[in-house]
Amino acid sequence: MPIKFRYQFHSSHVLWLLLFLLSFVLQAFDLIDSWRFNRDLVEQGQLWLLFSGHIVHLNWSHWALNMAGLAIVAFFFSSHASFSQWLAVILVSACVINIGLWWWITDVRSYVGLSGVLHGLFLYGALREIRFYPVSGYVLTTVLIAKLTWEFFNGALPGSEEMTGGRVLTEAHLLGAIGGILVWLVEYFRDRFISEWN
Repeated sequence: MPIKFRYQFHSSHVLWLLLFLLSFVLQAFDLIDSWRFNRDLVEQGQLWLLFSGHIVHLNWSHWALNMAGLAIVAFFFSSHASFSQWLAVILVSACVINIGLWWWITDVRSYVGLSGVLHGLFLYGALREIRFYPVSGYVLTTVLIAKLTWEFFNGALPGSEEMTGGRVLTEAHLLGAIGGILVWLVEYFRDRFISEWN
């Protein structure tokens, strides 16, 4: 029997498409400098740069790598959660990264890229995968935690900075992953609370 590709629409696909199109337009029209996180401008009141910085990228190769990561999330994990759940992961991960940038990584004056948020999406997706496909869910979660542990103690993975053309802020990966875990934990304990009272 020939292999047939079956596309099934999920509401979160709209979210991924919007992220893709917005980041593409910003990259194509060279709006990186006006949308990147800039500590000096944030201190002057341009707080929106805390969030817009996650959507712009250093260059096209950086953009392509992050869009590939977004495509993986969309393809493998979309059906594991609703549009609102995925949106919550994006916002919480971005907020945790922003807090970390502002209070922990104070030497960083400028920041761009979706990779931190992507780590939140990946880890949240892997944890949700456990409910549907336990073996692959645990394997993915273990691999992601191992990657974050490596980066925490050893810095960026070999070759990653050459591919992106700039410094890889591994702290943002960790912070984004924490954001994804936080959303998962809230949902986990909420569901347990509801099940105990029903």
